[in-house]
Amino acid sequence: MVALLRQHHFVLNMDLRIRKHSGMILQLAVLLWCSHGAIGKDSCEGPLVSNLPQSSFRSSSQLSNSHGPGFAKVNRRDGAGGWAPVESNKYQWLEVDLGERTEITAVATQGRYGSSDWVSSFLLMFSDTGCNWKQYRQEDNIRAFTGNSNADSVVQFKLQQAVFARFLRLLPLDWNPNGRIGLRLEAYGCPY
Repeated sequence: MVALLRQHHFVLNMDLRIRKHSGMILQLAVLLWCSHGAIGKDSCEGPLVSNLPQSSFRSSSQLSNSHGPGFAKVNRRDGAGGWAPVESNKYQWLEVDLGERTEITAVATQGRYGSSDWVSSFLLMFSDTGCNWKQYRQEDNIRAFTGNSNADSVVQFKLQQAVFARFLRLLPLDWNPNGRIGLRLEAYGCPY
């Protein structure tokens, strides 16, 4: 009888230990899923450009020092309210060095504050070196993005396929015919 009670007690203790470990394993699985699974992917949408120093920006040209590329941050009014090149033509570009290889999931544009200057369509390019550039493609076609229709509204584009790059370059294709190229930019994503 004593042996039977000991055996029953042993089985009961084993059952409790298994349940305890199963619960811990389940908690661990949920924690891992939250940090690396679906929730982790959705959280890769932090702003990448707004806190960068002016030295992280380059451009083909600038109308004046106050129209320099370092002023091309969405919702900022510094300088002349955004970037504007010397000439408005299809040879202009604005470039951002994100500092490290980054997963880019979205971009947003805005015209130059307090002006009639904005970009109505553009191409997006990316690079790891700042020398060799690739154009953003969607379904194997080069994607031209529709930009702004005024200087104030922010237009955001969630990328169908994330881009992994250190450098981002925007090439204006069209702009307000009654103004010039004027641009403020934000990119969203997370460190890669």
